[in-house]
Amino acid sequence: MDPINLIEQVSKCVICEPHLPLGARPVIQFNANARILIAGQAPGIKVHETGKPFNDASGNRLREWLGLSVDEFYDPQKVAILPMGFCYPGKGKSGDLPPRKECAPAWRAQL
Repeated sequence: MDPINLIEQVSKCVICEPHLPLGARPVIQFNANARILIAGQAPGIKVHETGKPFNDASGNRLREWLGLSVDEFYDPQKVAILPMGFCYPGKGKSGDLPPRKECAPAWRAQL
């Protein structure tokens, strides 16, 4: 499958929407040429709201640890970001819920 078409399909995915408190909003950054792949858990609420991966304090720390500027980090030609679950799973008793399990069988092999 054409990588551009695949990313478009993933960005429109709603397979887990019935289980999500804020609805589906897949957040990934991908290009087959990226030299760095970051595999996270799932977007947090701030990432869900903005649609921008690691757009929170954890992203600031991660960019600092990697020694990457904001522009470098958000360049999909350099950095791919594929969480285990592509959408915000909701709040649990102590932090966010774990990622939904639907993403992996639906998309992981193709990506």
